[in-house]
Amino acid sequence: MKIKGHLDLFSGIGGFALGLEQAGVEPEWTGFSDIDPYANKLFKRRFKDAEELGTITDVSYRSLGGKRIDLLTGGFPCQAFSIAGKRKGFDDTRGTLFFDIKRLLQDYIENGKPIPCILLENVKGLLNHDNGRTFATIYGVLSDLNYTLECELVNTKWWLPQNRERIFIF
Repeated sequence: MKIKGHLDLFSGIGGFALGLEQAGVEPEWTGFSDIDPYANKLFKRRFKDAEELGTITDVSYRSLGGKRIDLLTGGFPCQAFSIAGKRKGFDDTRGTLFFDIKRLLQDYIENGKPIPCILLENVKGLLNHDNGRTFATIYGVLSDLNYTLECELVNTKWWLPQNRERIFIF
């Protein structure tokens, strides 16, 4: 299946891009953003035609030249929500990076080119962080942007040699 554009935020080494490739999804253009230079090198080696976009704060409708994006994926930072961390949520700078996804989605909507499909991933702890208020905020933000959402908690043990539960927001 061909799509025009895939924007992979917090892309790491390209897990979402690899999954799309294995599912037969062929974007005409892939842009990716991550702060880790080593992850970026590996992403670029795996996906030679992908465009490195800098950090999430560098990415905007304008910086992308209004490119058509059919799918936005992202595993936004989880340390602020994980039971393995201090769980400071939106009081941790990493926890606020979700709002850059909101900014970008809103930017595209305001310019008449809404991104039709999003797929986000995070830790299970996002669901119960701050008694569920954090997840409710994220869900509400995306709903307010007129996205119809499906969420599912998935255990990666079916694909990876570890028992990790992740929340997927589609």
